[in-house]
Amino acid sequence: MPPRPVRAAQVPVPTAADGQQRYAARIEARHESVLAFEVGGRIKTRLVDVGDTVATGAVLARLDDSDLRLRERDLAARLAASRAERADAAAALRRASDLRPKGFVSQADLDRATYRDQATAAQVEALTAQLALARRELTYATLTAPFAGVITARSVEAGQVVRTGQAAFTLARPDELEVVFDLPEQRRADLPPTVEVTLWTQPDRPITASVREVAPQAADGSRTYRVRATLAATAGVTPGLGMSATVGLVGTAPLLAVPTSAVLTRDDGQPAVWVIAADNTVHLRPVTLGAVQADQATIAAGLAAGEWVVTAGVHDLHDGQAVSLL
Repeated sequence: MPPRPVRAAQVPVPTAADGQQRYAARIEARHESVLAFEVGGRIKTRLVDVGDTVATGAVLARLDDSDLRLRERDLAARLAASRAERADAAAALRRASDLRPKGFVSQADLDRATYRDQATAAQVEALTAQLALARRELTYATLTAPFAGVITARSVEAGQVVRTGQAAFTLARPDELEVVFDLPEQRRADLPPTVEVTLWTQPDRPITASVREVAPQAADGSRTYRVRATLAATAGVTPGLGMSATVGLVGTAPLLAVPTSAVLTRDDGQPAVWVIAADNTVHLRPVTLGAVQADQATIAAGLAAGEWVVTAGVHDLHDGQAVSLL
């Protein structure tokens, strides 16, 4: 039987560049909070801007609190009137209780005095709680920094009407920085525990960063996973918030790659390729696959650089069959 003609490809020798995986990144704070007013209203004053450094408890902005103060005064007056009524009801109940055994008041009058006393007591309790809430809301009219940090974003201006919970400022803590980058899904399995970070402003001073978090789900549009790595302290390097950087994956060895058409699945589910021997016969060899991207499949184990593999007609061969290259 004449040799069967097949298409084949030689496994290329990987270069050092094949193992260098570099991605654009950005320096961000690990701890960052979006601050907002806990009550709505019109902003009276704004005291900070983007880039300002603030201390714990520093005032960032204030609302016009005239309406809140009027509500507080109204509740305070109503509470005072309710307490007076409560005192009158308590006195009436004491008189009715003293006169009832002597028969000067009926049981119905005593019951009415008791109910009035209970109602006024509940009224005092309700107004006391409302006044406490009004005074608390009055403090919410002043937005303060919960911790020391840097203002990295601002979305309000004096005179603007804001609603409860509307974002006003973003406050970041610059004492613990991390690098953020997006990793392609085919490289997620190869992500090492540490990465090498190079600032664009200081390309000759790499920084080591420990991977802290990998997003559990890929982004819908880019199909990449957001990775956050904590920067280690490095002498002579002062990364700043928002700086651009490049991330290189440390310890990633270059892998061999073959066309995906060369890979087939055996009956036992193991991936394999047809390898062409020196005598032009083919032999099915199991391999361990790495990442698969487009029309290339990386081979983690099972092949050597320089070997030839069949790339077309892989399902029509049998072990030891003689072939010829097209």
